[in-house]
Amino acid sequence: MGGDDGSDKDGSADSSDADNPAPNDDGSKPEAPPTVAPPGGKFTYPRAQFTRFTNGGGSRSLGRALKGYVSAAGGGAGAARRMPHSTRVASGVAGLASAVANDGAEAALARFNLQDLAGRPAAEVLEAVAEVICPDGGTIDESIARDAMLEAIAEVAEDDPGAFDELSTDQLDAFLCDVITRSVVTKVLNEIGTNALHGSASDADFREAERITRDFTQGRVRDALGNRFDAETRPTQTEIDRSISEVYADTFDMLGAVLETMQ
Repeated sequence: MGGDDGSDKDGSADSSDADNPAPNDDGSKPEAPPTVAPPGGKFTYPRAQFTRFTNGGGSRSLGRALKGYVSAAGGGAGAARRMPHSTRVASGVAGLASAVANDGAEAALARFNLQDLAGRPAAEVLEAVAEVICPDGGTIDESIARDAMLEAIAEVAEDDPGAFDELSTDQLDAFLCDVITRSVVTKVLNEIGTNALHGSASDADFREAERITRDFTQGRVRDALGNRFDAETRPTQTEIDRSISEVYADTFDMLGAVLETMQ
């Protein structure tokens, strides 16, 4: 009590004491204070730009938000790695589509032990496939993957294309594109749209952001898919897995490169 407070004559703290703290009474070294992450994390900028868009900031703000997200996630490959379950589900859909094109609906569904459903309505069959490759429950990414597939199935049901074994290659390719698009959009908005949901943005503003993002993303997914799964090819599931990972990475890269030019 009343001893030296560790300050020098001008009142500043002794740096040697700060760098070499005194040991505890039992001789052990004191624990270092925990490192505190900066508020907002690495998505601070894209979240701010997204919120700005939903509060009337214009389309360029949305473009900056999406470009900023891809950059903060580590580029296209880094963003794709944040979606392991979504890529797995999309690979399952791509494998199904490839098998239908090469071996027929019944043989393709046998991969999931669902061959007896081949002649049933397309939406019903796809729902059964969804229960196999993306069952309910699990992590946020698993939920995103499942929701993306179920929403894409709902679109199929609205179009009422008939029996599953009557689906064309183009229809299955469009379904795969829709699954990938919805998973990407949901993932991105889930990570950068938080502030907007709790701010002054209206539901209509958020839905408009979602619509624009989906329109741009769908075009990028189509470009990334290209002719990777032509009916003339017979890729292995390993090759399909690799291709789908590349599709996600390419989609994110194209989003990051294009969207800042939005007017």
